[in-house]
Amino acid sequence: MDETSSSETVPTIDEDPLVEEDRQPRTEEAEVLNPTSTPIVQTIERIITPIQPPVTQTTERIVTPIQPPVQPGSSVRQQPQGGFTSTPNSANPTFTVLKATTIQHALGHPLAYARVLMQLGYEPLPAYRATSLFGKETLYYPNIFRYLQFIYKTDGFLGLYRGFGCSLLSKVVSWYTTTKVDELLGPVEPQVPGSQVKPTWNKCTQKILREVRCQSWGILVSHPFQVMAVRCMGQFVGREQAYSSINIFQNFREIYDRQGIGGFFVGLIPRWLLEVSTIVLTNVIIHLLKTQLPLQNDMVSVYEYIAAFVAQTVTYPLSVVTTVTAMNRSGLKIGMLPRAPIYANWQEAYTLLGKTEQLKRGSGLFNRAALGTSGFPAPGTPIPNA
Repeated sequence: MDETSSSETVPTIDEDPLVEEDRQPRTEEAEVLNPTSTPIVQTIERIITPIQPPVTQTTERIVTPIQPPVQPGSSVRQQPQGGFTSTPNSANPTFTVLKATTIQHALGHPLAYARVLMQLGYEPLPAYRATSLFGKETLYYPNIFRYLQFIYKTDGFLGLYRGFGCSLLSKVVSWYTTTKVDELLGPVEPQVPGSQVKPTWNKCTQKILREVRCQSWGILVSHPFQVMAVRCMGQFVGREQAYSSINIFQNFREIYDRQGIGGFFVGLIPRWLLEVSTIVLTNVIIHLLKTQLPLQNDMVSVYEYIAAFVAQTVTYPLSVVTTVTAMNRSGLKIGMLPRAPIYANWQEAYTLLGKTEQLKRGSGLFNRAALGTSGFPAPGTPIPNA
């Protein structure tokens, strides 16, 4: 009775399809909230994946527009990786060096011009007697500024720059050749700034050999212009016009017609010995100072100055011989008899100048002691004007 009534009281209700569809999202939500259900990973992926775009694509969309498109056949200039960024308007290093060399040479040329005339033995101003630091009576020539004043009164301001063009060309050619040879030899071993490691004799020898090789080529290529410069300056004595400070073709013709090809290289050997001796002495002295004295970065420049001063003092006689030999047999009055003897070679010039104590002439700029004994009056007698 009860079972029949109970079955009759519960009617059968058909399921509505819309209600079933409404229940489906709840089931999925229940599956997401249920920690024990297995489809949670797939559900989370369906929820999260559309929210975060791929990192690679996002980065490409941000970075790619910065780089301009490269057209076919166009050159691509890579950006520097670190350091200072160079601009298209940066100065050419070669032009910068040439400009600095020109300015420096223009400022120092009058002094170099006067020294060349002194090395040739030309003293137009009278000597005077004075007492040296040791109390001895000595003959002195006027200082270099009075010498330059004499040139200025004779030739004017432009006369102080006689031979400037050839001298500058000699320095530029020597520098350029030396630089290119150094590049061809390859890079040197880099030195760490502030390194406290003392140098070795092996590195010192390698540095000397490298500098000698580079400088030798620079001397060889530039020496013809050095000969022209010396002879241009020497024309001041005899007032000749055979050589030009600018027209090198005129100078080439004059040297070739008088002395042939060999005339372009007179004085080459003493000049090469001068430069090589200076390089060797400078590097050896610096090496000894660095190894025997405390190695400090602040003292390196002082060591280099001391080494350069000692080397130039020791090798100065070769500078005099180079100038005298370049002028010898040139056809100019200062290089011919009776003003100057005719030398067979540079060894004879070195020997004769050494016997008359003339290897140091022109070395001083202020207290210019008259060296040697030939041609000077005895102490106490009137001194004639030179």
